[in-house]
Amino acid sequence: MYGCLKIATVKEPRLCALIFLLAVGSLVPAFGQSSSTDQIEALIKDVPQLPFDQVVLNVKPPLGLERVSAVTTDKKGNIYLMQRSVNGDPVVEVDAQGNFIRSWGKGMFTIPHGIRVDPDGNVWTLDAHTSMIYKFTPEGKKLLEISVGDIPDSSKKFCGATDIAFGKRGHLFVADGYCNARVIEYDAAGKKLREWGKHGNGPGEFYVVHSIAISRKGILYVADRENGRVQRFDKRGKFLGEWTYGGQLYAVAFGPNEEFYATIHAKGVAFDKEFYVMRLDLASGRILGKFMASAHELAVAPNGTLLPSALNDQLILLKPRK
Repeated sequence: MYGCLKIATVKEPRLCALIFLLAVGSLVPAFGQSSSTDQIEALIKDVPQLPFDQVVLNVKPPLGLERVSAVTTDKKGNIYLMQRSVNGDPVVEVDAQGNFIRSWGKGMFTIPHGIRVDPDGNVWTLDAHTSMIYKFTPEGKKLLEISVGDIPDSSKKFCGATDIAFGKRGHLFVADGYCNARVIEYDAAGKKLREWGKHGNGPGEFYVVHSIAISRKGILYVADRENGRVQRFDKRGKFLGEWTYGGQLYAVAFGPNEEFYATIHAKGVAFDKEFYVMRLDLASGRILGKFMASAHELAVAPNGTLLPSALNDQLILLKPRK
């Protein structure tokens, strides 16, 4: 390289620049260490297409949805979504055909972010600005609120909690998320039990804890968004490993038969470009299938339908082909 610099000072600056770029390019690991569009595409190039059909579910009567940030479903097939609406209710419930059932939550949220349904059918929501977590009945009656607190900079729009997963005995695992880069465990009454994580890119460190899911064995899978990876922990926060893909790793979710999905987006491009849902092998992290769809957050219905949220005005379903 020093020889190249010597050449550049004399007669061959263009040749030296080419040699330098090739040398730098050769240092980039082939698997998931770069966030460019080209390398995301190379990562999934030979991965088979997942057998889904993308369907836009029209809400009836039309509500004029705005920036749907998360979607989930209950055991009956009813769908709950969070939207960042200027005038409408943030939480909207519809049936499997899109027929409006009810909505609620106006005035309770600053930046609606996550929504999940627990095993008992209760609806949980998270606000990414205030870091407030609310538990509701399916009819929208508030049962519990948890103030996560410890917000480092309340002037930032996005500085709070993002997602929630449900463990045994009603325990909650919260992704806290934007500013704090940590996972918090609460008991069923909302008492904090433990937390782990800090900013960084090492094991157990995070750069935006954006989504969280828990397996039947109690293993936690965390979407470490800006580090482009999924990290795995036991329920006490012990680091078990990671799978790095590059780009932005937005969401993780389990299907009814323990199918494991994650969503990936190339950095530096529009949100609705170069976004994929991936099915991952739970033992190795190998990518088993892909489907191009924007998915800020992700849930899976009992019938295997995927529920991505595209931060737009559409309610999108990825239905398995029969």
